[in-house]
Amino acid sequence: MNVMKAFISLDVEGLPGVSSITMLNPWSSQFERTVRVATKIVNTLIEELSNHGFLEIIIADSHGLMTNLDYSEIKGDAKIIQGYPRPLSMVTTLDPSFNASMFIGYHSAAGTVHGILDHTMSGRTFSEIRVNGVRASEFLLNGLYSSENNVPVALVAGDEYLEPEINSFSPSTVFVPFKKGVSRYSAIMPSIEIILNQLKLGVREAVKRLNERKIGLISLGKPYVVEAVFRDSLIADIVEQYDKFQRLDAYTVKFVAETARELIGLIELLAMVGYGVDALKNTIK
Repeated sequence: MNVMKAFISLDVEGLPGVSSITMLNPWSSQFERTVRVATKIVNTLIEELSNHGFLEIIIADSHGLMTNLDYSEIKGDAKIIQGYPRPLSMVTTLDPSFNASMFIGYHSAAGTVHGILDHTMSGRTFSEIRVNGVRASEFLLNGLYSSENNVPVALVAGDEYLEPEINSFSPSTVFVPFKKGVSRYSAIMPSIEIILNQLKLGVREAVKRLNERKIGLISLGKPYVVEAVFRDSLIADIVEQYDKFQRLDAYTVKFVAETARELIGLIELLAMVGYGVDALKNTIK
């Protein structure tokens, strides 16, 4: 008998109740609120997936320092991945052995009008990332990797401004709206009780579609031609020294990735350069 396995990538900007930069990092004044919400959401997922026959559930804590869950409060039979940095960032350990992936608390791509806390991979580094001419979100990048491993993205939950991208690239994926951005730092959302009920219904529908083999894989065409638009031109100054990156203008470089694994790896590399540039600016002030 095959064991049903689910991989869950948890971000926080798309979670209900999260609407301010004061809630995003361990040193932020309201971060504990985010931890409580994230842990409650994850426990609901574990319970519902277990009720539907999933015997292995991996939760990849995937925002910031990737320590957003209260480990001592996690219930049920699941394994938690925490800590940063790690290989492949938000999809570390996702491989072909899984039956489904789920992206929870996800947000819209950098450059989305009214998208709550919108960014792609690194808000400090990138103002936009385009793949084959398409403005990409973390859903799309991670979805390409999941699909490359033949694992369908069964469920996405988060900001409503992400939904059109899901409908475009993975229309059979179940989407559960957690909130809707009003501005970059504001959103409207229902109560947590309503959210948890909607999430349970979303899991049930996702499992139904999986069992009926109705959820397809995401395809954007290979190779991936990527344009990374930086927030600081110094990042482009640094990486243009390497043949892999072609400079297009003051803030933009282009590169080609043959696989989604390479795509995510190179974006993470550029993000690390961006963090270094940010630290350098703080040093020489």
